[in-house]
Amino acid sequence: MLKQKFLKINENPILASVLFLVIWAVMTNLLFVLANYVWVSILSFMFCFMILYPILTLMLCFMFAKRNGLVWYVPVAMILTVTAGYFFVANFNSITPNIIVTTILCTVFGSGIGSCFADQIAIDAAKEERRRKKLNEDKKYKKILDD
Repeated sequence: MLKQKFLKINENPILASVLFLVIWAVMTNLLFVLANYVWVSILSFMFCFMILYPILTLMLCFMFAKRNGLVWYVPVAMILTVTAGYFFVANFNSITPNIIVTTILCTVFGSGIGSCFADQIAIDAAKEERRRKKLNEDKKYKKILDD
C-alpha cells in the first residue's frame, strides 16, 4: 500500500518535486535547530552550514535532477524558501546572507550536473506517456467496423 503511494508520487513530477522540497526543508530546519539550539557553538554552526548544508543540498539536487531531469521550479522554490526564511524566521538571519548564495550555487550546480547524467530518453518517454494518458490516447485504436 505504501509502495503504491510512493510509486504514484514518483510518477507525477509535481508531487515528486513537492516531496523533494519537503525533505530538503526538513533537513535545513533540522540543521538550523541543531546549530542554534542543541549544540550552541560556533564550531557546530560552521560545521552545519559551511560543510553539511552545501553537501546535502548539492547531493539532493543532483539526485532529483538525475531522476527527473532539469526542472526550473525546484531550484527557484528552494531559493525562495531560503530567502523567505532569512527575512521572516527569527534567528534565521544569523546564518548571514551567504546561505542564500550557497543555496543558489548548490541548487544550480547540483541540478545542472544531475541533468547531465539523467537518462533523457526515459524522461521524455515518461512525459509522452503522461501526455497520452491525459489526452486518453493511451487506449488502443479500435475500428468501428471490426465489431
